[in-house]
Amino acid sequence: MKTQAAISKRLKVDKSESRLLMIVAVATIVTVFSLVSAKTLLGQAAYHKRVLDARRDALKQLEANIEAANKLVSQYQIFQTGNTTNIIGGKNSTDTNLQPPDGDNARLVLDALPSKYDFPALISSLAKILDNSGFQNKTIDGKDESGSVSSDPIANPKATTITLTVNGTANYQAVKNLIKDFERSTRPFDITKMDIKGTESNMAVTLTLNTYFQPALTLNLTTKEVK
Repeated sequence: MKTQAAISKRLKVDKSESRLLMIVAVATIVTVFSLVSAKTLLGQAAYHKRVLDARRDALKQLEANIEAANKLVSQYQIFQTGNTTNIIGGKNSTDTNLQPPDGDNARLVLDALPSKYDFPALISSLAKILDNSGFQNKTIDGKDESGSVSSDPIANPKATTITLTVNGTANYQAVKNLIKDFERSTRPFDITKMDIKGTESNMAVTLTLNTYFQPALTLNLTTKEVK
């Protein structure tokens, strides 16, 4: 039989082992918790750094946009009110009742390159130019692509060419007037080919010309999620 001293010694050993086991278990839990906490804190720190970097980039872009906007306003004011005559030699005025060549520069520029593909309106405008120049027996031929050409605003608009063929009869002075009218037109007309037959008093004229339209510019505002 074990003596009382041996039993007491055994109990002390068991108690020490239990205490050691408890210390190891607590240390393990603390270590695991510390590792998990450290990983979480590192992840949060990395996320906050990405957020701060994104905010700095956005701030730089905003400052650049404000600077560009201020320059644009300054240039617009000079362009709009710098002279008493506009860019095509008419009266520089914001009066909306004025017709080209009179009018302010901004309106002339906007009218020069329409943002809508309106083929019937283009034909009517061209017919009016021919009438004002004194042309007779006029015809205007072109392909109406209203069904395939989009006028919706886009991020990177480009000018689209519209080709037309004009025929008519007129005297020499009327032909000169027509060329001048095309030169003074707020909407650009590029004559690429001209055929003239007949006499000074009765000329048959055929013109091939290009004009243009450009869809409006759209400003796409987007949001970015930082992950």
